Amino acid sequence: MKVAASWSGGKESCLAFHKAVAEGHEVAFLLTFILNDWPSLCHPLSVMTLQSEALRMRHLTFKVKEPYTESYRDVLANLAREEGIEGMVTGDIWIDDHRRWMENVCNGLPVTPIMPLWGRSGNQLLREVVSVGFKPVFTCVKEPWFSEKWLGRRLDRECLGELEDLHRKFGIDLCGENGEYHTMVLDGPTFGKAIRIEESSQEKKNSMFFLKVNRLSSQGKTMWEEHCVPRYRTM
Repeated sequence: MKVAASWSGGKESCLAFHKAVAEGHEVAFLLTFILNDWPSLCHPLSVMTLQSEALRMRHLTFKVKEPYTESYRDVLANLAREEGIEGMVTGDIWIDDHRRWMENVCNGLPVTPIMPLWGRSGNQLLREVVSVGFKPVFTCVKEPWFSEKWLGRRLDRECLGELEDLHRKFGIDLCGENGEYHTMVLDGPTFGKAIRIEESSQEKKNSMFFLKVNRLSSQGKTMWEEHCVPRYRTM
């Protein structure tokens, strides 16, 4: 099926994209909807641009406004007509309101919601993110569970243990689905280049700490690594 991949640049959208390709879907492009307050400092468009280049994928952005359901539907209807997409891949995991909203957006359109992560446990998903080689870093964390020291930290096996401890003690969602934290992926098995944050600063708003990305670079991989990266056909 020819699909678009909903794109925030975080661990869930990257893993959903990865799994959609593995399931045989043809991902035509990455798709980001721009609202008044989105993307935020948590998910910088500057990082998404380098991600799309590393993935050799087009990255389309569309501004949407209220009423959002109709605005989203208009975008998807046009993409179905002009680009021939038949499905929309999202990184939704367990929040029923998110699933129902996307189903409502697609209802009556020739576009099927595809949710490769739906119903999986947070522990299982995070371990898969790490095991397949994605390299997310924390770009936003929330008090009282996290401090600013988490900003810029890579989500790796050691970090998983600490997140599991926080889950047991305070009941936070392991994947941060309730807004406990956000990530951006800087490298992965489907990336032709690795992204580096060269300069950054920190900002605090209410109970949230943000990593403000000031300068980025991307670096080609070794010949062996490049050979292992699949090339996705762009449309």
